[in-house]
Amino acid sequence: MTSWLEAVPAFAVALLLLAVPGVAVMLALRIRGLAALCLTPAVSVSVVSASAVVAPLLHLPWGWPVLLLGTAVAAAAAWLARRFIPALQAAGPAAPHRRHATRGITPAAVTGVLTALAVTVVFLVVVSPSPEQFTQGYDSVFHLNATEYAVQTRNASSFSISGFILPSGKSVFYPAAWHGLASLLVILTGISIPAAMNVLTLAVAGLVWPLSCVFFARTLFGEKRTVLLAAGALSAAFPAFPYLLLQYGSAYPNLLSNAMVPAGAALVLLIIRPPARPPLEPAMALAMVVLFLPGTAMAQPNGVFSILLVLTPLLAHRVYVWLRTGFALSRRRGWLRGGVVLAAAGAVAGILLSLPQFRSLFNYTSPAFLPFPLAFLRNLTQAPDPIWFPAAALTLLALAGAWAAARRRGLRWLPASLLLVSFTYPLAAGTNLPVANVVMAPWWDNPERIAALMPLVAVPLAALGLAGLVGWLRTRFPTSRLVSTRRGTATAAAVLAVVLAFSNPGFWQMAGAVGQMYSVPAKPDSLAQVDAQELALIHRLDSLTTARDVIANNPYNGSALAMALAGRHMLFPYSSQGDLTADQYTLRFWLNRVGSDQAVCAAAKRLGVTYLLDFGTDYIPAFNNPRSLYPGVTLAAGTEGFTLVAREGHASLYKLTLCAGVPQ
Repeated sequence: MTSWLEAVPAFAVALLLLAVPGVAVMLALRIRGLAALCLTPAVSVSVVSASAVVAPLLHLPWGWPVLLLGTAVAAAAAWLARRFIPALQAAGPAAPHRRHATRGITPAAVTGVLTALAVTVVFLVVVSPSPEQFTQGYDSVFHLNATEYAVQTRNASSFSISGFILPSGKSVFYPAAWHGLASLLVILTGISIPAAMNVLTLAVAGLVWPLSCVFFARTLFGEKRTVLLAAGALSAAFPAFPYLLLQYGSAYPNLLSNAMVPAGAALVLLIIRPPARPPLEPAMALAMVVLFLPGTAMAQPNGVFSILLVLTPLLAHRVYVWLRTGFALSRRRGWLRGGVVLAAAGAVAGILLSLPQFRSLFNYTSPAFLPFPLAFLRNLTQAPDPIWFPAAALTLLALAGAWAAARRRGLRWLPASLLLVSFTYPLAAGTNLPVANVVMAPWWDNPERIAALMPLVAVPLAALGLAGLVGWLRTRFPTSRLVSTRRGTATAAAVLAVVLAFSNPGFWQMAGAVGQMYSVPAKPDSLAQVDAQELALIHRLDSLTTARDVIANNPYNGSALAMALAGRHMLFPYSSQGDLTADQYTLRFWLNRVGSDQAVCAAAKRLGVTYLLDFGTDYIPAFNNPRSLYPGVTLAAGTEGFTLVAREGHASLYKLTLCAGVPQ
């Protein structure tokens, strides 16, 4: 696959994976129109990830039959819920007068989403001319190899996906919704792992994210065509999301989770504060939350915290009003309500702290690298590192939208949410205070993941601001055909969104930074996992080795990528691999003695090691001295146990030919 045009069939399959399960559930629940269109991908993610978890319990291999079975079960459960739960029966389809009132809403939203898709396509083609390229961030190795592991084992469960870096029989939870989708795409189409990652990135960033923003805007601002179109189109204009997570370590799970957060926030709003003309009744919104949560939890659980963060001002106000009302009735009732709030908060905290995965989040801290005020300004102006040029127009639109929201009853919490989210990035990038690390722990106190939160609020506010600008143009130029007609208004909004995206220097700065992550340097480069010489040797492994071979390697020099790129079994498939077997520890420190040491030879035989892939000592930036972590592998090349088989520049492949003095 040499061009994105060749990826169109795979992209169509990705859309089917994100559509078919959700559409089946929507039909069973009798949800129609814009709500069904926007929420379908999130429901599909839940069905895919839940099916992947259940499949190994039923001893079923991961593939399309399992997904069809999961879809059938989910649709049947939805139909039964609709049939036997009175509240869902009452949440019927829109009445005739409402259908007339909403005419034209969906086409406007679709126009905005397709505009965002076009902008996203341009961005990805610029940074990666071929879908076969892959980002070379630190996390790329894990995500590519985890997807390959799911394809090899036909197991994409969130409780099994990390098995390739764990001793046999051991498992831990790791959110694998992304890997389930990507592995299924590989199984169905036969494309490579990197191509599947890029195709799925386009589908999520170019369609799932804009649709989610549209539904959030619809819930917040009602049935305003220009606002919905602008929300879809502008979702692709903000560099901080979805593009920053490609520049930082290829955080694919967070990309998927963040893309669904606006839809999740909208569903919560429909439950606690439904608008006068909601897209879904509260009971149906609650049912959708039940369907939404599995996908979010197995995409990246911090998406739940992101939803709570965005809604914090509203939720805090609702709790305050509830407590105040209790005290107004009686002091006893007020204290009782206060106790309920404290008990609920304590119970949630206790449950979360009982989870080892949650407690481990507090072990990560990011050192400050910007002054706090500057970090705040860069976050507010959509210019987090590595961008330094502020997006002035987008910022003004978001502020105009915040001003307009502040003047509307029921939306005054939105400016407070914008202000709150504006302070998150400086907490991670502009201070080393322990309390800041604690507050930002759900996002690992990681500046890039936290900067990606800003568009969650800024996009709908900027859409409101852009709609206001178009309205002003209509008033200022009433005779202009560009803004005096409905079609002209839609065209103007879409064109302005595209202009705002492409005229923003920060957009192109981000493209340059992401493009650097996709590039393969000709010579060793500490910023890249592999260089051209190493990649050339990886691509030859299929003719030099077999799928049964186990290849020894130092994972800190990029050689672990041979698992995903060549489908080979690597002795150490990931750098942050702390839970090693006794034999792996032996080879990690003493593989260079395999030719003469009986114990080392026995460990190599038990693990099936037959080759050594040596990429030298040009290590990826991770720990201070990774050479000391794998001295046996580092020193093994050229020893009496290994014979050179192939070389590409400085990259070499050796075969194990002598084990404890016995030829192999």
